Amino acid sequence: MRATSLVKQMLGLRSVTVIEVLVRPHELLVKLRLTRSRLVCPKCSYTTRSCYDTRTLDSRWRHLDIGIHQTWLSCQLRRLRCPTHGVITEAVPFARPVGESRFTRDFEHLVAWACAKMDKTTVTKLLRVAWRTVGTICERVVTEELDPNRLDDLFILGVDEISYRKHHNYLTLVTNHETGKIVYGAEGKSAKSLDEFFDDLGEERIAKIKAATMDLGPAFAKAFREKAPNVQICLDPFHVVKLGTEALEEVRKDLWRDDEKASLSYLCP
Repeated sequence: MRATSLVKQMLGLRSVTVIEVLVRPHELLVKLRLTRSRLVCPKCSYTTRSCYDTRTLDSRWRHLDIGIHQTWLSCQLRRLRCPTHGVITEAVPFARPVGESRFTRDFEHLVAWACAKMDKTTVTKLLRVAWRTVGTICERVVTEELDPNRLDDLFILGVDEISYRKHHNYLTLVTNHETGKIVYGAEGKSAKSLDEFFDDLGEERIAKIKAATMDLGPAFAKAFREKAPNVQICLDPFHVVKLGTEALEEVRKDLWRDDEKASLSYLCP
């Protein structure tokens, strides 16, 4: 098997031909050529065989690393004249439109997945990308992959807050208990944090909600009483058990003190 064919299989790319592979210190440069004959507009479904011109400089994208080598893809792209978007660089099947990102979709999805499993600093060191780049990539992936129907058929949901930056900042999260997935998030932990959530839901979808679990804080309960008064508010089992345990501990301490006093009075009448 030729080296170019092997690299193509390792990269997992479609609709391209590997024409050259250059190995440099800690870097692998893979030069590609698109196999399709029609040019595709990156912002709409328009395609054409007519080429406006060819860019003089190759476009580059960071791809998934191979071993210790950072993998970069390079390809000379053409431009087309789109009836809607004018003269524009053609789309590639493995990355976003030229100018929007210098990473392939596979690499961006890896970054987003890693951020869900570990802290941001670890992600920057593991994947060798800048701190701000990680945040920008996550924003793009979430915007593209966010399910537009995630707020449909919400019947039982949970509301809670999480802290970050050593408990100085908070995020309010809403979870669909039936799927176990987070469907909404906003900064803060006040009742106003849920305003946009109820606005996105609308009256018809709010009417479908049967119950909502939350902690003992007054903020979330207030938001539901104002925006969704018919929803049954349920206390989070964790907090209920915590209160019960704390009350039981107080009773145990009182009994221990009473028993200790009785023992001392018996020994020292």
